[in-house]
Amino acid sequence: MTPAPGPVLVTGATGFLGGNLARALVQRGAQVRVLVRDGRRPVALEGFDYEVVEGDVRDERAVTLAVRGCRQVYHAAALIVFWCRTQEDFDTVRSVNVGGTRTILRAAAKAGVDRVVHVSTVDTMGLPPPGEVADENTDWPPGRIDNPYATTKREAEAVALSSDVETVVVNPTFMIGPFDPKPSSGRLLLPLTRGAVVGYPRRGGNNFVDVRDVVAGTIAAMASGRARERYILGHANLTYREFFRQGLSVLGRRPVELPIPLTGAVAAGHVMEAFGRLTGREPALPAALARLAFTDHYYSSGKAIRELRMPQSPIDLALRDAFAWLGV
Repeated sequence: MTPAPGPVLVTGATGFLGGNLARALVQRGAQVRVLVRDGRRPVALEGFDYEVVEGDVRDERAVTLAVRGCRQVYHAAALIVFWCRTQEDFDTVRSVNVGGTRTILRAAAKAGVDRVVHVSTVDTMGLPPPGEVADENTDWPPGRIDNPYATTKREAEAVALSSDVETVVVNPTFMIGPFDPKPSSGRLLLPLTRGAVVGYPRRGGNNFVDVRDVVAGTIAAMASGRARERYILGHANLTYREFFRQGLSVLGRRPVELPIPLTGAVAAGHVMEAFGRLTGREPALPAALARLAFTDHYYSSGKAIRELRMPQSPIDLALRDAFAWLGV
């Protein structure tokens, strides 16, 4: 990709995908500008030169300053919350994910930005029927994924796809790889690095992908994606047992495997929610998320492979580098 003239704005660069994306853009010769809150700095950009604008995606003044002079904007900032204790908490998630998207796109249109790539999630798609995989045409309401993050990201997509500025939407699946600062998806890997027992859902699976392949697909969407189209950026549909076994193989470990029944996982989710209502902290596994873990969360990335030439790297490579980032 030829770097865009002038700065390229990346929101969400302190997160997993945004950080890897900003890093790749700098390495490709782009002049990267990031919009960050509270003095934070992207760990993925340590040692690199980049511009910083401090502010929130809901702050019109800060966003206007951030998009000034930019021809391209990657909007990857989001509040990832799967459970809310109160309506006020949900309204906060919506204000960031929907209101922030609206603010970014409105400022981009006024600034004459050529194109915006809006980073969404595959959770805005419908779930596939048993034995099948979903794609960009799978309806959302049947088998919808009911949590604050998916709901508000679906609303944000609608804002993006109806924007006055030319916009492409990318929908990553479950990303694995380095520079995962919280960690986010890396939390799924932590049990593999501890103890002698690894639990996993008795049934159900997910689509897993190297975060760097998602970055490549996202950059390609900016260069050649069709405006107002969605692209699922994923790779391998695996049961959780298959995924954990790959991770354990990379680590060279053989702990005891413990298949967890749906009833046990959901019951644990309800207990965690009750604790969350008392403490105000989001539970690690809300009941709705526990139920989702037992579904076949499988998707096709055929459209992104055909139109964006998205790479399909082995999951073992992503796992190896994720474990290295986690210090294992």
